[in-house]
Amino acid sequence: MNQILVTEYNKKTSKKAGIKGIIMFFAFSLILFGLTLLGEGSYAIYKNIQEKSPSNIPIVNIRRENDELVVNITHSAEIMKIKYSWDMGEENVVPINAYTAEERIKLLGYNSTLTLTIEDFNGKQITYQKQYILDGVDITKPSIDVTTSNGSSEMVITAKDETAISKLTYKWDGEEEVTIYAETQNQKEIKKEITLTPGTRTLTITAEDKNGNIQEMKKEIVTSTSKPKMSVLKNGNKVTFHVEDEDGVKYILVNLNGETYSADNINRKEVDVGPLTLREGNNILSIEVTNISGYTESAATELEYTAQ
Repeated sequence: MNQILVTEYNKKTSKKAGIKGIIMFFAFSLILFGLTLLGEGSYAIYKNIQEKSPSNIPIVNIRRENDELVVNITHSAEIMKIKYSWDMGEENVVPINAYTAEERIKLLGYNSTLTLTIEDFNGKQITYQKQYILDGVDITKPSIDVTTSNGSSEMVITAKDETAISKLTYKWDGEEEVTIYAETQNQKEIKKEITLTPGTRTLTITAEDKNGNIQEMKKEIVTSTSKPKMSVLKNGNKVTFHVEDEDGVKYILVNLNGETYSADNINRKEVDVGPLTLREGNNILSIEVTNISGYTESAATELEYTAQ
């Protein structure tokens, strides 16, 4: 009897130990699975935080200049390309391949929305949208006109704007900048007369209207107080050229029947070239003279020679 009780007790004990082992196995498996999910979830959260970190988002600065937007972009990753469109219309794609970019985008001239997408070499894309309200906004640049005439020592610069001109600025190479401001609030034109000195120089002119629209012009100005004067003296089959200029003659080029003759760095107010020999029959002659101010004058003629 006692033996039977011991056997039944051992069976019950063994059965309980088996159930406990199974429970522990499943509990351990669930814990391991939970840790795996937690790890994956943590990575996803970490990655999401990293992608939204300010250091991983491009810095975009947009400003308006006249009828254009100037877009400047800086990114911690290399920018592969930028894409932009107006009102979700045709998309423009610009390859960059750099960490910084600048792009000028033409405004449409009416209320519209710009969509700008930046894609880096990691495949990440960031999209910006901004609406531009242009009702009543002046985006038209002023106009600049430069008037001068050959041999004149005066030049007139005129800046105009359809709304109101603010200022006119001009600067010769190597000289200080000169600014002329509008005298009245709604003035539409600024005119400046400038006395020129002989020579060839570059002039930079800037006009700005009251709404901040800017027009710039860079122009090479050739200034001379006089024109070169030329005369041809013919004696039999010989021809001589007389050239004079008040500023001074620098360069002469003569073409007689396809043959060229030249002289440079003359730097004299009067000079004779020749004599050159004419051929029998018709002779085609041209002459080009440049004075020390850089002004060029040319002339051409035909001369007939018949041997006696």
